[in-house]
Amino acid sequence: MQTGKTHILKRAAALGLAVSLFMTCLTGFTSKQGLGAVYKTDTYEIFDNTYYTQIRGEHPTNGIETAHIVEADITGSKLQAFVINGEVRSTARVSDFISYLEGQGYKVIAGINGDIFDTSSGTAKGLVIHDGNIVTGGYGSDRVFAITKDGRATIEPANLNYSLLCTIEYQEAVSSASAIMVPVTKEITVTEAAIGDDGQPIIGEDGLPVINKRIETVTEYVEQQTTETVYETVTKDKQLNIGFFNVPHGGANALHVYNRHYGSSTKTTGVNAEALIEVEDVQFKVNGTVKGVVKSVGTNTANTAIGDNQIVLSTVQGSETYNYISMLKIGSEIQINITDPNESNLKNTKEAVGIYYSLVENGRNVTVGATINPRTAIGVKSDGTLVLLEVDGRQSAVSKGLGLSDLADMMIDLGCEYAVNLDGGGSSVMYARKPGENSTATRLSSPSEGSERKVANAIILAYKAGGSSSEAKHLSVVPSNLLAMPGASINLNAYASNANYEPARLSGSVSYSVSGDGNPQISGNVLKVGTVTGTNTVTARAGSAFGTKAVTVVNDVIIKPSVSKLNVEAGETRDINVSAYYGSANVNVPVACDDSLFSFSCDENIGTIDENGVFTAVTGNAETGKIRVSYGANVVSIDVKVGANIIVFADTGDHWAKEYIGRLAGLGYLAGMGENRFEPDSSLTRAQFVAMLAKIDGAAVTESAVQLTTDAAFTDVHADDWFAPYVAWGVEKGITNGMGDGTFAPNSQITREQMAVMLLKYSSSVSFMLPQTVTLPTFTDQSSISDWSINYVFTAAGAGILSGFDTGEFKPQGSATRAQAAKVIYVFAQLRGII
Repeated sequence: MQTGKTHILKRAAALGLAVSLFMTCLTGFTSKQGLGAVYKTDTYEIFDNTYYTQIRGEHPTNGIETAHIVEADITGSKLQAFVINGEVRSTARVSDFISYLEGQGYKVIAGINGDIFDTSSGTAKGLVIHDGNIVTGGYGSDRVFAITKDGRATIEPANLNYSLLCTIEYQEAVSSASAIMVPVTKEITVTEAAIGDDGQPIIGEDGLPVINKRIETVTEYVEQQTTETVYETVTKDKQLNIGFFNVPHGGANALHVYNRHYGSSTKTTGVNAEALIEVEDVQFKVNGTVKGVVKSVGTNTANTAIGDNQIVLSTVQGSETYNYISMLKIGSEIQINITDPNESNLKNTKEAVGIYYSLVENGRNVTVGATINPRTAIGVKSDGTLVLLEVDGRQSAVSKGLGLSDLADMMIDLGCEYAVNLDGGGSSVMYARKPGENSTATRLSSPSEGSERKVANAIILAYKAGGSSSEAKHLSVVPSNLLAMPGASINLNAYASNANYEPARLSGSVSYSVSGDGNPQISGNVLKVGTVTGTNTVTARAGSAFGTKAVTVVNDVIIKPSVSKLNVEAGETRDINVSAYYGSANVNVPVACDDSLFSFSCDENIGTIDENGVFTAVTGNAETGKIRVSYGANVVSIDVKVGANIIVFADTGDHWAKEYIGRLAGLGYLAGMGENRFEPDSSLTRAQFVAMLAKIDGAAVTESAVQLTTDAAFTDVHADDWFAPYVAWGVEKGITNGMGDGTFAPNSQITREQMAVMLLKYSSSVSFMLPQTVTLPTFTDQSSISDWSINYVFTAAGAGILSGFDTGEFKPQGSATRAQAAKVIYVFAQLRGII
């Protein structure tokens, strides 16, 4: 693939691609250029020659990383790539674009967000083409990532020219010259002989006749030249350059043209000249023409409505073209020519999206930049395979994100000859359809803002629905874990899909078989992995449908008991559950295990513990000691306290929350406000709640001065503040990232929805899933719960941790009291088995 030229790409061999990805699953736990160490790779074939992969790993500098990849060979396939934009002056979620395309009779298997856009108007920065039609010319990008009509990928220059041929009409002054006879009056002197009475001339003394003189007025006519100014209607053909197509007015004072792709009107303001044109075909195409008739022209106007068969020419007062648009002849024909000065392959392009940054060209990294963010990229391999990549970011417990240079290296590692960066940050998102599990693509990535952001456009892979039998052809094997300790058990599920990887119903039952070292065995749908490390390959069959999946057996695990501290009553029995993880201190990938695989012991003074982790406390009170859990040389301990110490504050004796407050305070998880007062009905601050979570976690954050990390460097949190170490802990655990403006607002009252979010993020950070045991309520004010918190609120409510008021309200923006927070912490600690 070459810039400005089409490079004919060979169709990938399906077998070679599948083997390559399958081997990635088997080897695993290596490293990937740009991302770092890889601890988990999970791959699904989601369509013919099309694969979705999730990678969990650790960047050597950034920390935890989660990436989502779709690799698809669409050359010669019924699978197509689409750029869906909607109206230019609007934004939508990628899920909305998917719903739209499926409403047009397509089935979507994957999608990512597209080009960067102007957030104030929703306009994409670059040229956008859909189905061969130009949606917007864009306002900045000079190149596009393009898909030709036969499914080949190219990078093309995008500086198209738009020219207007039109007829203008105006009044022109004309001068006319002519000659006329003009009367002129003048005086003349008339001389004549004096005549006497006798009628004879009078003779003077000198003997000569007497002469009389008199003045007479006479009129003469003379010729005079004159000029007259007259006005004639002048009609002229004119050619004008159009600066922008379907882009809002800006500082360029250029001529703009709009069609219905832009919106229902021009959205202009101020004084403009706008001409409404009725056209034969509203679509703008590369090297195409648009012809129409001028229906009306408005001056001193704005926001002209755009009909389905209309376009609007618009320019602002003071521009070079304002007068010309004002003079367009009503009823005259216009023609707009769209030309490509580069003579590139845009004329054969079916879909195109603007490029934010070029990442890889000819297999080389051509970018710089280490600022880490969520990222979205698209690339193409030398064999024509498309690569869609999304990297989650800005989430301490999920993924930090990548810099541009690392993103380029990762695309190179995936085999891309060319790759480009798309919109990132809160816009980054990946959808994919898992075969047999979902009938449509679902979001598999984790948006950095908690919920999906609306974007300008999306790149979607889809095929025309229909034409496939409902007969099951594929089985997608989904183990409950991809990693297991030697001898552990794993539940197996198999999802059937037809030839298009759509959900299908099986006519018979699924049978499983397994191969691998260490004598792995299957009973029903339960796999007991081998007793040695290595790979166990599971095969599922049902009639002619089958599928395989690899499970990796590891023994280099991180041990995590269900509790880090245990407070029990005298004589109480408690089952200590243990989880195992693979990875590092920053990245924990769950590993299947059984309690029987671990060794348990405890100090004799606190009680006894059996081989399955069931602890029985002694009957005396005030005993302290440790429980130990080991696997090989890996040992972790749990601090145990037998017998409760309940503190009663002066203002909690008859308070509804006295038990929660008293027990938590006795265990050191809560502190009073001085003078033996707890102030249960006072508002709780954000700093106080983070401190409560840190204490229930057992984090030793108060025993030394903690210098805030870069991530926790809020402008209103300083190292000598009492809450500074708790805030730093909260940021590191991914529980909070502040208010979004560089502050944490430690002394601001925490709202009830903020409390729900922090609690659920803490629960996620310790890999504890809250059991959903309560029927979800319908709050009378649930429409006022913020989008970013609603899932957290209802998860906490489903666990019985949060509830509404007697009025039926939840009051999400209401301040949480110290008593309410005590109940929240107490119920959570009970569910987790701490108390």
